[in-house]
Amino acid sequence: MTKRTISSAHDRIDGLEKEIIAIKTEVKIQFKDLFSRVKRMEGIMIATTGSIIALLLAVLTKMG
Repeated sequence: MTKRTISSAHDRIDGLEKEIIAIKTEVKIQFKDLFSRVKRMEGIMIATTGSIIALLLAVLTKMG
């Protein structure tokens, strides 16, 4: 078993800091990608809703 000293603790903490920074960067990239996907889905849903409303109005005007 290795001796645990204050300097070894600092080294481990520095290693953890680098890992945390890498994880934060990866999460940031993933959230940016997720946000763009949600935005694209939102656009598709708005366009679909608009076309459905237009079709319903066309049917109503032809019936009346």
